Amino acid sequence: MNQVLPTIESDVTTEAAEADGAASPKCVACKHSWASHDRIAMRFCTATTTEHHTRGCVCPAGD
Repeated sequence: MNQVLPTIESDVTTEAAEADGAASPKCVACKHSWASHDRIAMRFCTATTTEHHTRGCVCPAGD
């Protein structure tokens, strides 16, 4: 049985997204802008939200 796991892919760097000037939506899990997330933070925050965890933040933006 072949299971396809969802992935989050981005071809825009954090710097490019922030320099764009468009308002980035806020992350539900950590309240940082979604544009400030790298791939690890995207996966971490997505899992935190979907699994209803309460845990710290791994975003490069920090607190």
